[in-house]
Amino acid sequence: MKKVVVTMIVILFAWIADTEAQSLERVLALHFEASGQELLNDVTTVRSAGRAVQMGMEMPFIQIQQRPDKMYLEIDVQGMKLIQAFDGKEGWSVEPWISDEPRRISGPELDNLGRMAVIDSDLVDWHEKGYQLSFAGKEGSAGEEAFIIELEKEEDIVYRYFIDTDTYLLNKIVTFSDYGGNVVEGETILGRYADIDGIQVPLMTEIRYGGQTQMTNYIDKVEFDVYIDEATFSLP
Repeated sequence: MKKVVVTMIVILFAWIADTEAQSLERVLALHFEASGQELLNDVTTVRSAGRAVQMGMEMPFIQIQQRPDKMYLEIDVQGMKLIQAFDGKEGWSVEPWISDEPRRISGPELDNLGRMAVIDSDLVDWHEKGYQLSFAGKEGSAGEEAFIIELEKEEDIVYRYFIDTDTYLLNKIVTFSDYGGNVVEGETILGRYADIDGIQVPLMTEIRYGGQTQMTNYIDKVEFDVYIDEATFSLP
């Protein structure tokens, strides 16, 4: 009898695991179809222009991304241009209120620039990237429900992706980071999607920590596959 019970438990857990895998694959497939990921896969450069709003101050910005891992960001801060760039290996910045000379970037700051350089979300090709992905069910009230996909790629950091059950577009990313035993929750809210050449682009991104808005970015213009001089990313 015990053997039968154990066998049934094993079968049950295998069925649950298989169901979760199917749910994960289905939600991801529908998400990639809705967002135009197949078209985005062929995009080599993305140039965005918009405004970052923080503490009542509006700061125009230009951001350029180029596959596989190059990035340039220019922010106008009260008439002074803050620049950050990553050429695939090295990162640098110019902070005019400190110096007009470029400063080499290293450590966690460099890692962050590397993440900003990636055009695709972490959900794309997650197997090849070595990430752990799982389907965490559905959450929310009627009309605001979302599928939840949980991703682990770094030690002490868990990412939860909320995909709208109607549009299958990403509307929120929640991160849980452990800093010396203190868990810090961060939220990235995405909205105001626009169809740009068949690709769904969120024109509004709100960054929150501890439930408080830290910054909101508004994109006014997006261009795909524009020519970018390679020198743009290199340390001057």
